[in-house]
Amino acid sequence: MTQMFTIPANTILVFGVVIVLATIGYVIYGCVKGWKNVSKDYLKKKDELTIDG
Repeated sequence: MTQMFTIPANTILVFGVVIVLATIGYVIYGCVKGWKNVSKDYLKKKDELTIDG
C-alpha cells in the first residue's frame, strides 16, 4: 500500500495553538501599548467605495 502524503501526529494541533497564542498575544500587546499606537492605519479611514454608496 502506498500513501501519497501523511501529516505527522499533532502537527495541525501545534499550528492551531500557535495561531491562537499569537492572536491572544497581539490583543494583550494592543491593550498594554494602546490600540492607537498598534494599528495607526485603522484610525485613518479613507473615503472608500462601498456597495451601498
